[in-house]
Amino acid sequence: MAAKKSAKAKAAKATKAAQKKTVKAKSATTAAPVAVTPKADNSPKKSALPMPVLLAAVLIAGVVIGMFSMNPKTGSTGDVDSQIEAYIRANPGLILEVVTKYNRDRAEQERQQAVNLVKLDDGKTILGNPNGDITVYEFSDYNCGYCKRAFGDVQKLIASDDNVRVVIKEFPILAESSKQAAEISMAAAELGKFEEVHTALMTWQGRLDDSAFDQIIQNAGLSRDEINAIIAKGEIEEKLQAIRQTAQAMQISGTPGFVIGNAIIPGAISSDEMAQIIADERAKAQ
Repeated sequence: MAAKKSAKAKAAKATKAAQKKTVKAKSATTAAPVAVTPKADNSPKKSALPMPVLLAAVLIAGVVIGMFSMNPKTGSTGDVDSQIEAYIRANPGLILEVVTKYNRDRAEQERQQAVNLVKLDDGKTILGNPNGDITVYEFSDYNCGYCKRAFGDVQKLIASDDNVRVVIKEFPILAESSKQAAEISMAAAELGKFEEVHTALMTWQGRLDDSAFDQIIQNAGLSRDEINAIIAKGEIEEKLQAIRQTAQAMQISGTPGFVIGNAIIPGAISSDEMAQIIADERAKAQ
């Protein structure tokens, strides 16, 4: 009897030990889920409203705050906020009005900056009266048919108004020969022969190539060597780059383009139209 009890006790202990091992195995293979805390997004949020609209809202809010702050009947800050909101809701057109004025003023400021930029360096590529009371700036390319036509109108203007100065802004954009022609004319200007070379290039019939350039240079009483020597200095290339930057600032992407006084004309105009713009600009200056 005692032997049977001892056997049962041993069997029970073995069963319990096996159960404990099973539980430990399960706990080892089944990991408890780990709670992941999402990282906070501290990056600045972009506004969905365009900057001019936000600026308009700020300006209007400032005006309205000023109006209510001068009113002794105004209550707490909360009252002021609600009054501002009510005012803007009652006058929604103010946002458009402020944005429109902002864009108009900004465009005018950029236009005036561009006009001032074109006047920084007149160089020596000058036609007409060098001491004229008003200056006509022309962005030009020697391969441009419209520029060749405008050349005749510029000549008529100079003949009819002896107080006009014309500054040619060499803007070679059509071909490699355009750049070569521009470099030659600017080098000729350094040698006091700009008008002769400019006129010859603008009135040349046929293709502008090395043969044409050699003939034009020779007819002006110059040599190719002295022209090349001036071009090799690199100053002309710097001036051409400055002219390209100025044209870009003025949104002139083609030729011809004119600046007369403070007026920007991106295209060809007749001598009569030039004369009218000049008269208007002179009247403004009085």
